[in-house]
Amino acid sequence: MSMEATRLEQLGPISSAAPKAPAPRTVPRNWSHLLLLTPNLIWIGLFMAGALVVLATMSFRGYEAGGRGILRTWELTHYAAFLGDPFYRDILWRSLGMAVQVTLWCLILGFPLAYMLSRLRGWSRALLYFTILMPLLTSAVVRTFGWMILLSNNGFLNKTLISLGLTEAPIPMMYRMTGIVIALVEVLLPFMVLALDAALLNIDRQLYDAARNLGAGATRIFLLITLPLSLPGIISGSLLVFVLAISAFVTPALIGGPRIPVISTLIHQQGIALLNWPFGAAISFVMLFTLLVLLAVTLSLAAKAEGRAR
Repeated sequence: MSMEATRLEQLGPISSAAPKAPAPRTVPRNWSHLLLLTPNLIWIGLFMAGALVVLATMSFRGYEAGGRGILRTWELTHYAAFLGDPFYRDILWRSLGMAVQVTLWCLILGFPLAYMLSRLRGWSRALLYFTILMPLLTSAVVRTFGWMILLSNNGFLNKTLISLGLTEAPIPMMYRMTGIVIALVEVLLPFMVLALDAALLNIDRQLYDAARNLGAGATRIFLLITLPLSLPGIISGSLLVFVLAISAFVTPALIGGPRIPVISTLIHQQGIALLNWPFGAAISFVMLFTLLVLLAVTLSLAAKAEGRAR
């Protein structure tokens, strides 16, 4: 008998059946991530969802000025009073217009700054990043008082314009919508820049090289590559700035004053000065519903534009 046959006999019969697949391993359930989310969910449920429920309940309560105050009745008089009065509707439109102006100016000023920031590396990027974030390190009240000094008739801006011969008389900016927009743009510009910078950093640099190799100029590269691919940052930054601008209180209250009422100062007036909490709550929910409608329309249009770009 040959050596090969002897070895085969020692190994035993060879099975022709295919090897069995290993049994699937059961993965034990891990509930640790849910436990980590529990404190956050409790916090949001109590202090956000719970507060909105209380505010919504308050908006449907009756109110008697100078008498019993908040009543136990359920009614829609506060919503009807706000929507049916042209004075309050003008305040709502003024607030929306203010937020749109601030958002547009933040986008116009923030895009070049964000583009420059996305191009820098090392210590130069860190220095510019810190400079952009510096306004957020100061209290909103301190910043607003600083703008009140700058924007007054005898302030730095007007004195500079008069000394340069650009104007003969001071330009009124205090207690005007112009001053409110200028101050809010300075406050909210970092939010727009950070959103745009995150979007611009995600653009593949090889796309720019390929476009230059194909003969595209700077304008064509911006319109066909930079602008479409930075659309998510534009949308997120614009929505963030718009919401923060329309809900801002300190800057419109100090720079605009009672002459330029906006929705936030109106809510404060009704709730704190007049103690009409149901009417202030109704105004808050009108603003919230308006914002939700605008956000839904904006996101829908953005989704359609992104689909066409693809």
